[in-house]
Amino acid sequence: MSHLGTLIASLGRDDPEFSVGRRPGGGHSAAVLALVSDTDNDIVLTRRPLSLRHHAGQVALPGGRVEQADGTIVDTALREAHEEVGLDRDLVTVRGVLPTVHVAASRSDVTTVVATWAGEGAVRVVDPAEVALVQRVRLADLANPACRATTRHPRRGPAFVLPDLFIWGFTAHVLDTLLDRGGWSRPWDRERLVEIPQGY
Repeated sequence: MSHLGTLIASLGRDDPEFSVGRRPGGGHSAAVLALVSDTDNDIVLTRRPLSLRHHAGQVALPGGRVEQADGTIVDTALREAHEEVGLDRDLVTVRGVLPTVHVAASRSDVTTVVATWAGEGAVRVVDPAEVALVQRVRLADLANPACRATTRHPRRGPAFVLPDLFIWGFTAHVLDTLLDRGGWSRPWDRERLVEIPQGY
Protein backbone atom coordinates (compact mmCIF):
# COMPACT_ATOMS: atom_id res chain seq x y z
CA MET A 1 0.00 0.00 0.00
CA SER A 2 1.24 3.51 -0.78
CA HIS A 3 1.98 6.07 1.93
CA LEU A 4 -1.14 7.99 0.94
CA GLY A 5 -3.22 4.82 1.01
CA THR A 6 -1.89 4.03 4.48
CA LEU A 7 -2.81 7.53 5.66
CA ILE A 8 -6.34 7.27 4.26
CA ALA A 9 -6.84 3.83 5.83
CA SER A 10 -5.89 5.26 9.23
CA LEU A 11 -8.54 7.99 9.26
CA GLY A 12 -11.27 7.56 11.82
CA ARG A 13 -8.87 5.83 14.19
CA ASP A 14 -8.57 7.43 17.61
CA ASP A 15 -5.16 8.88 18.40
CA PRO A 16 -4.57 9.70 22.08
CA GLU A 17 -1.13 11.11 21.21
CA PHE A 18 -2.62 13.79 18.93
CA SER A 19 -3.11 16.66 21.35
CA VAL A 20 -1.95 20.26 21.56
CA GLY A 21 -3.45 21.14 24.93
CA ARG A 22 -6.52 20.36 26.96
CA ARG A 23 -9.31 18.15 25.69
CA PRO A 24 -11.73 19.72 23.18
CA GLY A 25 -14.98 21.14 24.46
CA GLY A 26 -16.15 24.67 25.10
CA GLY A 27 -14.06 26.27 22.37
CA HIS A 28 -15.23 27.71 19.07
CA SER A 29 -15.64 24.96 16.47
CA ALA A 30 -13.20 25.29 13.57
CA ALA A 31 -11.79 23.22 10.75
CA VAL A 32 -8.65 23.11 8.64
CA LEU A 33 -8.04 21.29 5.37
CA ALA A 34 -5.08 18.95 4.91
CA LEU A 35 -5.12 18.73 1.12
CA VAL A 36 -2.69 16.17 -0.31
CA SER A 37 -2.10 15.59 -4.02
CA ASP A 38 -2.50 12.07 -5.38
CA THR A 39 0.58 12.45 -7.59
CA ASP A 40 3.38 14.13 -5.62
CA ASN A 41 1.85 13.75 -2.13
CA ASP A 42 2.41 17.45 -1.51
CA ILE A 43 0.27 19.40 0.94
CA VAL A 44 -1.11 22.93 0.57
CA LEU A 45 0.18 25.36 3.21
CA THR A 46 -0.42 29.06 3.72
CA ARG A 47 1.48 31.76 5.55
CA ARG A 48 -0.39 34.47 7.40
CA PRO A 49 0.51 38.13 6.83
CA LEU A 50 2.72 39.86 9.36
CA SER A 51 0.03 42.54 9.67
CA LEU A 52 -2.44 40.22 11.41
CA ARG A 53 -3.21 40.80 15.06
CA HIS A 54 -3.18 37.09 15.91
CA HIS A 55 -0.88 34.35 14.54
CA ALA A 56 1.00 36.86 12.38
CA GLY A 57 3.50 35.21 10.02
CA GLN A 58 2.63 31.66 11.03
CA VAL A 59 2.39 28.83 8.54
CA ALA A 60 -1.05 27.23 8.56
CA LEU A 61 -3.41 24.90 6.78
CA PRO A 62 -6.36 26.62 5.07
CA GLY A 63 -9.18 26.87 7.57
CA GLY A 64 -11.17 28.85 10.08
CA ARG A 65 -14.18 28.91 12.35
CA VAL A 66 -17.53 27.31 11.62
CA GLU A 67 -20.11 29.71 10.23
CA GLN A 68 -23.88 29.38 10.53
CA ALA A 69 -24.32 28.56 6.84
CA ASP A 70 -21.93 25.59 7.03
CA GLY A 71 -23.76 22.28 7.00
CA THR A 72 -20.89 20.19 8.38
CA ILE A 73 -17.32 20.56 9.60
CA VAL A 74 -16.23 19.37 6.15
CA ASP A 75 -18.18 22.24 4.59
CA THR A 76 -16.29 24.64 6.86
CA ALA A 77 -12.90 23.32 5.75
CA LEU A 78 -13.79 23.43 2.04
CA ARG A 79 -15.39 26.89 2.26
CA GLU A 80 -12.37 28.30 4.05
CA ALA A 81 -10.00 26.72 1.51
CA HIS A 82 -11.99 28.32 -1.30
CA GLU A 83 -11.92 31.72 0.42
CA GLU A 84 -8.22 31.56 1.29
CA VAL A 85 -6.58 29.79 -1.66
CA GLY A 86 -9.27 29.63 -4.35
CA LEU A 87 -9.70 25.86 -4.13
CA ASP A 88 -12.50 24.42 -6.28
CA ARG A 89 -14.24 21.91 -4.02
CA ASP A 90 -15.33 19.87 -7.05
CA LEU A 91 -11.66 18.88 -7.52
CA VAL A 92 -11.43 17.45 -4.00
CA THR A 93 -12.15 14.01 -2.55
CA VAL A 94 -12.68 14.11 1.21
CA ARG A 95 -11.08 11.08 2.87
CA GLY A 96 -11.82 11.56 6.57
CA VAL A 97 -10.86 13.54 9.65
CA LEU A 98 -8.31 13.54 12.44
CA PRO A 99 -9.49 13.69 16.06
CA THR A 100 -10.67 17.15 17.12
CA VAL A 101 -8.22 18.95 19.40
CA HIS A 102 -8.38 22.11 21.45
CA VAL A 103 -6.04 24.90 20.37
CA ALA A 104 -5.67 27.23 23.32
CA ALA A 105 -4.07 30.08 21.35
CA SER A 106 -7.23 30.54 19.29
CA ARG A 107 -9.63 29.13 21.91
CA SER A 108 -10.94 26.76 19.26
CA ASP A 109 -11.79 23.08 18.96
CA VAL A 110 -10.23 22.26 15.60
CA THR A 111 -10.99 19.33 13.31
CA THR A 112 -8.53 18.52 10.53
CA VAL A 113 -10.31 17.36 7.37
CA VAL A 114 -8.04 15.22 5.18
CA ALA A 115 -8.69 15.32 1.44
CA THR A 116 -6.94 14.44 -1.79
CA TRP A 117 -6.92 15.96 -5.27
CA ALA A 118 -5.08 15.51 -8.54
CA GLY A 119 -3.04 18.63 -7.81
CA GLU A 120 -3.84 20.14 -11.17
CA GLY A 121 -6.07 23.01 -10.03
CA ALA A 122 -4.58 26.37 -9.24
CA VAL A 123 -4.25 27.46 -5.63
CA ARG A 124 -3.25 31.06 -4.96
CA VAL A 125 -3.54 33.96 -2.57
CA VAL A 126 -7.15 35.16 -2.78
CA ASP A 127 -7.18 37.78 -0.03
CA PRO A 128 -3.75 39.25 0.78
CA ALA A 129 -5.14 40.59 4.06
CA GLU A 130 -5.66 37.00 5.21
CA VAL A 131 -3.01 35.00 3.35
CA ALA A 132 0.47 36.22 2.36
CA LEU A 133 1.72 33.03 0.68
CA VAL A 134 0.42 29.72 -0.64
CA GLN A 135 2.95 26.93 -0.97
CA ARG A 136 2.83 23.21 -1.75
CA VAL A 137 5.35 21.07 0.14
CA ARG A 138 5.97 17.36 -0.39
CA LEU A 139 5.31 15.25 2.70
CA ALA A 140 8.43 13.24 1.87
CA ASP A 141 10.46 16.46 2.12
CA LEU A 142 8.90 17.27 5.48
CA ALA A 143 9.97 13.80 6.67
CA ASN A 144 13.62 14.57 5.93
CA PRO A 145 15.37 14.31 9.34
CA ALA A 146 17.36 17.46 8.50
CA CYS A 147 14.06 19.39 8.46
CA ARG A 148 12.82 18.06 11.81
CA ALA A 149 13.27 19.79 15.16
CA THR A 150 11.58 20.62 18.45
CA THR A 151 10.61 24.09 19.57
CA ARG A 152 9.01 25.56 22.69
CA HIS A 153 6.21 28.16 23.00
CA PRO A 154 5.75 27.58 25.89
CA ARG A 155 5.31 23.81 25.60
CA ARG A 156 7.67 21.65 23.58
CA GLY A 157 6.33 20.59 20.23
CA PRO A 158 7.41 19.55 16.74
CA ALA A 159 8.79 22.00 14.20
CA PHE A 160 9.83 21.85 10.55
CA VAL A 161 12.79 23.92 9.39
CA LEU A 162 12.66 24.46 5.62
CA PRO A 163 14.82 26.83 3.54
CA ASP A 164 11.91 29.24 3.10
CA LEU A 165 9.41 28.25 5.82
CA PHE A 166 9.38 27.54 9.55
CA ILE A 167 6.43 25.50 10.74
CA TRP A 168 5.46 25.10 14.38
CA GLY A 169 2.40 25.01 16.65
CA PHE A 170 -0.83 23.30 15.66
CA THR A 171 0.14 22.98 11.99
CA ALA A 172 3.36 21.18 12.91
CA HIS A 173 1.39 18.79 15.13
CA VAL A 174 -0.95 17.99 12.22
CA LEU A 175 1.94 17.43 9.80
CA ASP A 176 3.75 15.24 12.33
CA THR A 177 0.60 13.13 12.69
CA LEU A 178 0.10 12.82 8.93
CA LEU A 179 3.70 11.68 8.47
CA ASP A 180 3.33 9.07 11.20
CA ARG A 181 -0.02 7.76 9.97
CA GLY A 182 1.11 7.54 6.37
CA GLY A 183 4.45 5.94 7.13
CA TRP A 184 6.53 8.81 5.72
CA SER A 185 8.22 9.43 9.09
CA ARG A 186 11.93 8.70 9.47
CA PRO A 187 14.01 8.73 12.67
CA TRP A 188 15.06 12.26 13.62
CA ASP A 189 16.81 14.04 16.48
CA ARG A 190 14.06 14.95 18.93
CA GLU A 191 16.61 16.68 21.15
CA ARG A 192 17.36 19.26 18.46
CA LEU A 193 15.78 22.35 20.02
CA VAL A 194 15.38 25.44 17.84
CA GLU A 195 14.01 28.92 18.53
CA ILE A 196 11.06 30.29 16.58
CA PRO A 197 12.51 32.77 14.08
CA GLN A 198 11.41 36.38 14.14
CA GLY A 199 8.42 36.87 11.87
CA TYR A 200 6.90 33.45 12.58
